[in-house]
Parts: sequence; C-alpha cells; structure tokens
Amino acid sequence: MKYIGSSAFEECSSLTNITIPSSVTNIGDGAFENCSGLTSITIPSSVTSIGDGAFEDCYGLTGIWVDSNNATYASDNNGVLFNKNKTSLICCPAGYSGAYTIPSSVTNIGNYAFFSCSSLTSITIPSGVTSIGEYTFWNCSSLTSITIPLSVTSIGYRAFARCSDLTSIYFCGNAPSFVGDVFYDVSATAYYPAGNSTW
Repeated sequence: MKYIGSSAFEECSSLTNITIPSSVTNIGDGAFENCSGLTSITIPSSVTSIGDGAFEDCYGLTGIWVDSNNATYASDNNGVLFNKNKTSLICCPAGYSGAYTIPSSVTNIGNYAFFSCSSLTSITIPSGVTSIGEYTFWNCSSLTSITIPLSVTSIGYRAFARCSDLTSIYFCGNAPSFVGDVFYDVSATAYYPAGNSTW
C-alpha cells in the first residue's frame, strides 16, 4: 500500500492507534479527520506528502511523531509536525495542552496548523514568521492574547476565528494584509504602536 486516501479513516472515533506501514508515501486530505479517539501517530520515513487537514478534529491526539530518517517531514519534542528543515509548521496535535513557543526557524505557519487546539493557553510567534495560513488558530478557545510580530505580512482567512477568550491582539507594526474574516466571532482590542482600537 502506497496511499492513504482522502478521508480514508474519517470519523473512525474508536480508532486509538494506527501503524502506518513503511510502504506508504502519501497521506490524503482529511485522512484521519475527526478520529477523536486517536492519541498518537507515527509517520514512517517513506511518507513524502501529507494533505491538508489530515489530522483535523482529532481532539485526543497529543503527538505526531516522525521517523528521524524521513527526508520530507520532522517533529519536535512536543509532537508538532513540521517540514524537514522546520521552516514551515504544519500541524500541532489538537490534544496539545499549555503554552507553546514556535521554533525560531519557522517562517510560515500553515493552514489549519493549530485548528481546534482548545487547550492551547498561549503561543509565542518568532520574529521570522512572515505568513499565517487559513484557519490556523480556529477555535483555540483558551488563547487570551496574541502578539503578531513585525515580520508577518499576511494572515489567511479566519485564521483566529472563534477564539472565544481572545481579548488582546498586539501588533508590533501596522496590521498585515488580511484575507477574509480573520477575527470572525472574536471580540478583542487590537493594540498598535500608534494606538489602540476595538476589533
């Protein structure tokens, strides 16, 4: 088997663990979406492609672990998924709890990267990040504040939507380019170097 197709295991809520054989090279979009009982997954060295939202709504998932010999992907000590050289953050498991500091090597935070990480309490975005993708922090309901570094030039559609406890947004410079309702269903005060405004 070389491919795990799009939505192949979608809503398999009783699935608690899975072993991906070393023959697999592709994991499709939403392949494990809403597998709420899945707690951990290991990506073998053979995998070269992981689709958008492959682990979306896996609320029990606490770690995505990548074989160190994989030439395309990597993970850190928290089980967060990156590309190999850790310039792109791909997915934080939805079951992650507490504060998280994004590595300084990261320049792009991908689509759905922190989707529904409802126990994520704070996030530190390094100054090298230039883009934040679509739905990146959707429904991160425990976040109360966020600081957007000066380096960020674009934020994708509904990147911070439904962050219900988000009250403060700090911009280190002028607001970057927005696509769509970035702060949909959020009531927060935005702080800029030149002054404040209510979002």
